[in-house]
Amino acid sequence: MEFSKLFIALIFILQTLVFVSSAPGNSNLFREYIGAEFKNVKFSDLPIDKNVEFHFILSFAVDYTTSSSASPTNGKFNIFWDTDNLTPSQVAAIKSKNSNVKVALSLGGDSVGGGSAYFNPSSVNSWLSNAVSSLTNIIQEYNLDGIDIDYEHFQTDPDTFTQCIGQLISTLKKNGVISFASIAPFDDDQVQSHYMALWKSYGHLIDYVNFQFYAYDEGTTVSQFMNYFETQRSNYKGGKILPSFISDGSGGLSPENGFFTACKAIMID
Repeated sequence: MEFSKLFIALIFILQTLVFVSSAPGNSNLFREYIGAEFKNVKFSDLPIDKNVEFHFILSFAVDYTTSSSASPTNGKFNIFWDTDNLTPSQVAAIKSKNSNVKVALSLGGDSVGGGSAYFNPSSVNSWLSNAVSSLTNIIQEYNLDGIDIDYEHFQTDPDTFTQCIGQLISTLKKNGVISFASIAPFDDDQVQSHYMALWKSYGHLIDYVNFQFYAYDEGTTVSQFMNYFETQRSNYKGGKILPSFISDGSGGLSPENGFFTACKAIMID
């Protein structure tokens, strides 16, 4: 059985949650994106099962200015999550109370300052230098453990994206700044061309594929979901693919329509 078959994910998008359950002998994992909606959600608002590895993913850090007319900064990342409720001291507190909790940050996202958040480097070397420096500062300030890549719009080619992001993950891991990295693609031709190019060259450094299965059409059926999963398992061959759903039911396969049935079938497939 391929390792990617062992992971089942549950993603809710208001405060995006990801639950991952693995087969016996591998640790369970629950992941939640937090902070993007500014709904005063705190780390302590979620019950944490001591038997589950729990990842909070702060959303988002973006290489844009924080002004009302945000503009690209070529890899100089700023924080765009709810810093009133998700502070360095609160990260320290939740991790000190729960040895099974890790905290990461997600890069990019869909929008910033009322417009799309584009991946738009001036050059690989300049973007990489700025990104390593700015992200290292944020990660060390917040005592974070990993990064997630969630760029959804691009003003550069797949090869440039691959070299920037691949070298970023490689450098941060080599420097001991992070211990894991994930990517969050969805089924869009431009998005897939960039992330699959990244996977081809740097997939060995990517620990999880947080695939956005909730981006498929609302009313997805169990059989459709399983076909989608099989397709993405082929696209990101050998990866830990995380199936997902959105809590408001606006897309993908919902629990009411058989999400857990599909997950069970995937696990025994």
